[in-house]
Amino acid sequence: MWQSANEFLRTIHFLHPGWLWALPLSFVVFAYLMYRNQLRPLARVPQFTASNPWRHPRLGILRQLHARAAQRQMARGAFFRWVGYGVLLTCVHLALAQPYRLGRQLPTPPEYRDTVFVIDTSISMELRDYLVRNERVDRMTILKSALTHFIEQLKGNRISLIVYSEHPYTLVPFTADYALLKTQVRRLRPAVLTGRTTDVSRALLYTLQQLQRTGTDRPGPKPVVVLITDVDRTYRDTDPRAVAAYLHQQGYRLHTIGIGASSYAAREKNVHGLIYQPANFALLQAIAKRGGGRFYRADNASSLASAIRAIQSAERRPEKAEPRFVTIPLYAWPLLAGLVWIMGLQLGATVRRRP
Repeated sequence: MWQSANEFLRTIHFLHPGWLWALPLSFVVFAYLMYRNQLRPLARVPQFTASNPWRHPRLGILRQLHARAAQRQMARGAFFRWVGYGVLLTCVHLALAQPYRLGRQLPTPPEYRDTVFVIDTSISMELRDYLVRNERVDRMTILKSALTHFIEQLKGNRISLIVYSEHPYTLVPFTADYALLKTQVRRLRPAVLTGRTTDVSRALLYTLQQLQRTGTDRPGPKPVVVLITDVDRTYRDTDPRAVAAYLHQQGYRLHTIGIGASSYAAREKNVHGLIYQPANFALLQAIAKRGGGRFYRADNASSLASAIRAIQSAERRPEKAEPRFVTIPLYAWPLLAGLVWIMGLQLGATVRRRP
């Protein structure tokens, strides 16, 4: 029994333990008030009706005759007054210290790195080499559908959107406003904001500059970069593989997702005005390797969404936070004990007064 009680007491913690240290000060104040005879016994039942006390004219003589008995009675009353107020003060300070116990452990929410999506919006994103229910769908529609569905499932993660073709542009800085992110994704149009052709190297250099300029306000690993493109050229002025290697040297990880088909077999026939170019998956795989990440191929909308989720799962932050538990407050128990103590003292005094 004593062992069980000891184990139970060890599980009790205090939110404000300073009130326990202030208990001796309360006893000092109580002793001073008692010395000045300014405290009434707790056992005295308060009277709410007026009464006129009558004293015997020879009360002084009676007190002298019974001085010793009176002294013993006063000493006994002082002792019970000490006990009564001591227990009450202890209960009040225990309640103010806010005792609590730890309940079940709360599940730890998964944490991910901040993610920058670098999205290709060149004119080639209008090519329709995807089949959805036996109908041709362009690359940009597949991209927007998968990215919107992914954003709807986010909880607590920050996302940034950078669009590019000839010139890069920050569409959305780091934010957890998912309504804004989905709205901006739906507004994406090929060859509208940034030109018609693709320059991957310039987009990656711009992304690195933005990350170094703005930084992040979260401690821990640096953001991860996800390049989504249908690039069909090796490089222009700068080799994107060299830029990816430099990006990785700065502490960032670069993943690539290839949009579109990798051969001419998927091109749409009887279409004029736009020359079909298959995606260069070999180049994207090399860029991802030099960037310290992985390459994912988006054969359809489902595989694109799966690729984004796989990148997010792979980039989880290492959990270093201490486990969290449900707190069970116990301050009501000492308050109840103090109330019962006062009621018991007054009830006992009432019973003793009865003839």
